[in-house]
Amino acid sequence: MIIFDASLREGPLERRTQPKKAVEAVVIPAAPTRPEEYDTATRAVLDHIDRQAVRTVADSRPERTRSGYAQDWASWTKFCTAAEVPMLAVTPGTLVMFVEWLWTQPGWKKGTFTAPSTIDRRLSGTVVSARADHGVRLEDGVARLARNRLKQLVKEMEASGETRGRGQAPPLLVDHVVAISAACTDNLTGIRDRALVLMHFAVAGREHELAFNRVRDYALTSDGIRADLRVSKVHPRTVPVPVRLPPLDLPGPRMDRLEGRRRSHRPRRP
Repeated sequence: MIIFDASLREGPLERRTQPKKAVEAVVIPAAPTRPEEYDTATRAVLDHIDRQAVRTVADSRPERTRSGYAQDWASWTKFCTAAEVPMLAVTPGTLVMFVEWLWTQPGWKKGTFTAPSTIDRRLSGTVVSARADHGVRLEDGVARLARNRLKQLVKEMEASGETRGRGQAPPLLVDHVVAISAACTDNLTGIRDRALVLMHFAVAGREHELAFNRVRDYALTSDGIRADLRVSKVHPRTVPVPVRLPPLDLPGPRMDRLEGRRRSHRPRRP
């Protein structure tokens, strides 16, 4: 196939009289400034933003968490004084020394030593406090070596038959729940307490998970009750609780009261 260029058929005069197309300028954006090229004023502003962000997150922690971190940092301060280590020298080596020092400290019960779980928590609290409260820039995994040392000490403890800490809590059995339920009164307060105890046992929940729940977080299903645990330290979840209830298609007076009570606690739409 032969292709003819139409411009070749035009004369010189026609080509001279045609308007020329304007050439658009191409603007190449400047390269962004690299972090290592920031001036002193910019670095100061960024450091202030980082400190404010860390402080905001730290202040939003629950009171119990903040008090626990304060105890962990107090233990670290005591160790630094005893070992003559600078208080802000939170390094892999000093944390290993911290673990070995805690291992020899007395436990909560007379004649025992600090439990491994307590030592692990002290490590976490010290690292978090150094970063959040004192602005120390720590490398990622700064406590990894110390935790490996703690695992070695635990293996030696288990091999020698030594026990530390309170140990595993005794389980709550069905017989205990039955006894608690029988001790509840038959008035509204007793009915409330019995419902809380039975639901607590059925969902295997923590105290705060049940404390944050409301009637609207429980829904009646064909198999029983669906508990929506929205607030949880571990993870929010929905738990089915099998319960022998009257058929939902033929509700009796009691089911009417339960359903009406549940609907009255639903959040209103804006």
